[in-house]
Amino acid sequence: MLKPSVVLQRIARDFADVIPKADADAQHSRWKSGIGPFEEENQIEMILDELPAERAGEIKTEVPYPGNQQRCDMVVEAGGIRLPIEAKLLRFRLDNGNIDPNMYKSVFSPFPEHSSSSMLTDAPKLVESDFDQPTGLLGLYYEKNSEEYDQLRAEAIAEKFQRDVSYWYDINIETTAIEPFDGLQHPHHQHGAVITWLLLDD
Repeated sequence: MLKPSVVLQRIARDFADVIPKADADAQHSRWKSGIGPFEEENQIEMILDELPAERAGEIKTEVPYPGNQQRCDMVVEAGGIRLPIEAKLLRFRLDNGNIDPNMYKSVFSPFPEHSSSSMLTDAPKLVESDFDQPTGLLGLYYEKNSEEYDQLRAEAIAEKFQRDVSYWYDINIETTAIEPFDGLQHPHHQHGAVITWLLLDD
């Protein structure tokens, strides 16, 4: 049986490997070419389409939470385990390279909205759910070339998110992977990383 941390590492590596392939044909009707400007659901669909059939077959999307109408972004069934994973974009720059004023709160806000959740509030949602534990989180991170804010780099984001989950919710969390990718089309979303975290309920 695979360890959940190994499954998350494999997912991150698989996603990072195929993102350049998904990016090659990604054309947006409004924004510049490339996968980066697309919304989270579209990106995940494009990435899954590029995975080998065996790997893609292990991943189910929009899976209902047990006992309610909410849906989990992905559930991976591999190596004898079933691992629910919520995914979010970590894309702090707009199409023109300026800072996205809404992205920070969509990642780090601890206050649940009526109609949506941040990646931070996804952590207690998963841990308190009736899904089998442990669970995971996945971030699709894009970095501007020559990013002037060191705090917006992948390693810093991974560390801050881990600290914030522990601070707000007293949940055991570990960063399991930071898998880089590069060579993308978009002038401000040319490279980044797939980041995964493991959430433990004990």
